[in-house]
Amino acid sequence: MGFAATILLWLRSSRALYTITVLLPCCLGAAIAWYEGYPFSPGLLLLILLGMMFANIGTNFTNDYFDQRSGVDRIDEGRRFKRGAEVLLDNPLAESGSIDGYAAYFFSSRTILASAIGSFLVTTIVGAALAWRYDWRILPVGAAGIALGFFYTAPPLKLGYRGLGDLICFLGSGPLPVAGTHFLFAGRLSAASLLGGCFAGLLVDAILYIGNVPDAEADRRVGKTTLSTLLGRSAVRWLAPAYYATAFGILVLAVAFGFFPAWSLLSLAAFPLVARIIILTRKSYDDVPRFAPAIMMTVRAFAAALVLLVGGLLLGRLVR
Repeated sequence: MGFAATILLWLRSSRALYTITVLLPCCLGAAIAWYEGYPFSPGLLLLILLGMMFANIGTNFTNDYFDQRSGVDRIDEGRRFKRGAEVLLDNPLAESGSIDGYAAYFFSSRTILASAIGSFLVTTIVGAALAWRYDWRILPVGAAGIALGFFYTAPPLKLGYRGLGDLICFLGSGPLPVAGTHFLFAGRLSAASLLGGCFAGLLVDAILYIGNVPDAEADRRVGKTTLSTLLGRSAVRWLAPAYYATAFGILVLAVAFGFFPAWSLLSLAAFPLVARIIILTRKSYDDVPRFAPAIMMTVRAFAAALVLLVGGLLLGRLVR
């Protein structure tokens, strides 16, 4: 396997696409600070994005490593629609009988764990640089984020197995990156950054929740507690609308009370896609193949809503 193919396979296994669930919230935090009149630093934002990207990748690899050890991925009917690090367990040389030493190591759980540790190490280095160059008070926030990402599935805490996954996802993709980025730009927190964090966090939580619906039976068999194992798959019929209604309700209230400019309502243009998600999940919650497209649709809805909100904030600063 060539170097380029190895990198592409690693990126696929890291589920790098899903890093937008922390990168866009960071951009939102920077946009809120700029709208409020604070100066923008491209270098600072790039450093934040680098650290958050590898924090998310580390979390993905840790999650896949310990889920693979628990056996849940092998019995999960919905896993084939969202494959991640398990692609590193599929040695393409195995069937040919090759004993290539590199392949034997690369295509193994050791690479998954090493990738998780290495990714968190990159985040730690970036966090130290941010603390040294900008504000040391970011250190406890960064340390808490790394700990939550690692112990999401890692023993002894296994927080994601104890019904805390949704809360961790909300904090890790909402208030922490949005308010944390805003803090580094502004030197303080603001109500707008907290409201923006709640908006982003709820949309990412919807991705996690809807993605977990097909996994309910497999998760229940290995003792993993999620909203879907507690409430059953059918709960998505009312819980999915609740997530989106609450998120967009927060956005409307933030505009109504003057925390965001009216241009921020551009984010409502993502609502037709949200409506499709709600209809599909309501009709097909017990049919995994028909339900599966809704998982990627939640990612697109999140991305559209966040990009439009960032654009609205930038327009609000430019035209006022």
